[in-house]
Amino acid sequence: MSESTISFIISVHNCVELTRKMIQTLFDTVNLENHEVILIDDASTDETPDFLVSISNRCRVLRNAENLGFSKSNNRAAQAATGDLLLFLNNDLELVPGWLEPMLNLNKQNLKVGAVGNIQRNYATGLIDHAGIFFDLNGMPTHAWKNRKRLPPHKWSERAAITGACFLIKRSLFNSLDGFSEDYRNGMEDVDLCARIKEQGYRLLVSHESVIRHHISRSPGRHDHNDQNSNLFKERWSQTMRSYGSREWPSQYFHRYARYWWRMDPKLAFKALWMLLNFR
Repeated sequence: MSESTISFIISVHNCVELTRKMIQTLFDTVNLENHEVILIDDASTDETPDFLVSISNRCRVLRNAENLGFSKSNNRAAQAATGDLLLFLNNDLELVPGWLEPMLNLNKQNLKVGAVGNIQRNYATGLIDHAGIFFDLNGMPTHAWKNRKRLPPHKWSERAAITGACFLIKRSLFNSLDGFSEDYRNGMEDVDLCARIKEQGYRLLVSHESVIRHHISRSPGRHDHNDQNSNLFKERWSQTMRSYGSREWPSQYFHRYARYWWRMDPKLAFKALWMLLNFR
């Protein structure tokens, strides 16, 4: 059986130096033979277009005439993709040797995998920023294992959602779900897609053996639509995500403050303990 082909999809808007570094780490860590890299320039106004021209012999380059945002840009690139797998990557990542294989190996397991994510460390602090996503009691997403030094135990974990910053999914599944919802603007589209993946009975897994670095939220306009995105997500998924939160939040609360127990809110700590004792 032949290996699956991969379309690496990277949407960029300005921040040329971050993009340059990210692309170089991709070239350095992945044998791209039989795979493709698709870069979509979301109407950059800095030196990004010139840089993309300089690497167009190694990548496919698409351009938006106007700034369309994360969902529309990545959906457009996915429509042009030919790989069996789509691997969406932020342009503010730095990839390290050995990051890809654990994700691919996990995707091959007979676990009804919908999508695979990985561990992302904050570039500035070295602490973990993402080890999957859980939901709080209000049904809103929060990064698991955030600000921890040590990796989670075991080789992988199942989560309620994973970030779109590094997101592996079969192209056939992505297309069957009509991709990222274009009702969101630079936020929550990845979590919304995860909710739809789980709705179809698939699992969302995080490889603990794949670790990369992330320049957190350096993309221009990243938080301009937070309120609108959050309100839309609540309208669509509040009831479902609250049920996840009631199961996931208590243990995650104690994990987060395990090394700083004195920072716990006494009322929240009591509530988390009560829920653990009564719902487990």
